[in-house]
Amino acid sequence: MSETILKVEDLKTSFMTSSGEVQAVRGVSFEVHKGEILGIVGESGSGKSVTSMSILRLLADTARIKNGKIEFEGTDLTKVSDKQMREIRGQKIAMVFQDPMTSLNPLKTIGKQIQEAVELHQGLKGKAAKEKTLEYLRDVGITDAEKRFDQYPHEFSGGMRQRVVIAIAVACNPQILICDEPTTALDVTIQAQILELLKEMRVKYNLTIILITHDLGVV
Repeated sequence: MSETILKVEDLKTSFMTSSGEVQAVRGVSFEVHKGEILGIVGESGSGKSVTSMSILRLLADTARIKNGKIEFEGTDLTKVSDKQMREIRGQKIAMVFQDPMTSLNPLKTIGKQIQEAVELHQGLKGKAAKEKTLEYLRDVGITDAEKRFDQYPHEFSGGMRQRVVIAIAVACNPQILICDEPTTALDVTIQAQILELLKEMRVKYNLTIILITHDLGVV
């Protein structure tokens, strides 16, 4: 058995509303081993996304982690400072969200957005950063990468935008990639292509993947 990279124990996350406490996650426990794909399945509203947001501490101001441990590389993420969490977020644990359009900046070119991740997390600059960005574009199956580099999100289809979001996440060099309903907004054929792409990226970049979905077929 490969080593455990992430362990969640008895996680409870609530939202404090004007009507009182709403318990979104009630005692979730799981562990993820290095290099595997773990599926978290549940119907809409069951707390899947709140679980992933709790791991990354990207919760709304009204949310509270009331109980439990989120252990990553021997460190409890519920206890670390905001500064430490910012270093872990993206660099160690990255996320692919459901709607690629809201994940991308409509005012910046696709290439620029991936290159920013390369420069920030890999320390490359200028020509070297651009070459690495083009490599990621090709890796996620975007043809004519040089031309596409200078295009904007609205010039891409939904499936292509999701490929770009995956490229940005992988460019951060994370150990864990959390994919929150990454294929929900896409048609069935494109869904299959994105899932195949995630499997390829897992092998090539030695990723551990947490796949969150309401669809057992996807799992």
